[in-house]
Amino acid sequence: MLSLIFMISLGVFFAILLVIADKTFHVKEDPRLEKVVSILPGVNCGACGFPSCEAYAKGMCGGETAPGLCSIGGEEVNRKIAKLLGVSMESQDKKVAILRCNVDEETRKVLASYQGAPSCLASNLTQGGGIACSYGCLGFADCVKVCPVEAIKMVKGSPVVDYEKCISCGKCVEACPRNLFELVPYSKPLIYVACSNTEPGRKVRAVCSVGCIACKICEKLSSGAFQVINNLSRLDRVKVKGENIDWNKVIEKCPTHVIKGE
Repeated sequence: MLSLIFMISLGVFFAILLVIADKTFHVKEDPRLEKVVSILPGVNCGACGFPSCEAYAKGMCGGETAPGLCSIGGEEVNRKIAKLLGVSMESQDKKVAILRCNVDEETRKVLASYQGAPSCLASNLTQGGGIACSYGCLGFADCVKVCPVEAIKMVKGSPVVDYEKCISCGKCVEACPRNLFELVPYSKPLIYVACSNTEPGRKVRAVCSVGCIACKICEKLSSGAFQVINNLSRLDRVKVKGENIDWNKVIEKCPTHVIKGE
């Protein structure tokens, strides 16, 4: 009987402690949070810089960040949230993912037949999936699988990005084992170098017919907007804005057609 009374008393004691702790440490939830979460698309893409839509909503309600960062929701969603919270929107320049590789199933040189799991990550760990270029796209569409808005599709064995759909979430950047995707400011025309190979030109030609061979023709035609660094042409986007460049000529004169203009 004494043991029973002791156990009941102990249970009541700890119950009282839990009630006191709950009252003492309770954090009152912002009543606007649920409404903000309901307005957000709920995709949890991470493009806003937060791990989920709910985390972004908490950040906005708590004053840590401002509305305007939801790429997939667009201006309509951002304006609704700004109006609900009574704050101004944070401007954000649109970015898109570009693929820094120029091959497709017709130009991709293969040294061996890969028979493993149909995954870029798996094939890259298995002697590069038998692909001749150790910098090139493997073509197993890991990027397509992770894109939350279906902005990437495979065309002739190579990923193609729909820039209007792209929300710059960066999931394709993380998924590509060869780091071929890059987020860049979206401007028209969208100019970029579709190659990542930093080997000398003769070695590039040995493994790829459509890679950058560091010929420097783009440098001469772009007033220095393009610069060949470590055997690879790179675009200085700051210079692009201040120069009057004939992009069509630059694209046309590139001998391997590795410079793209969308």
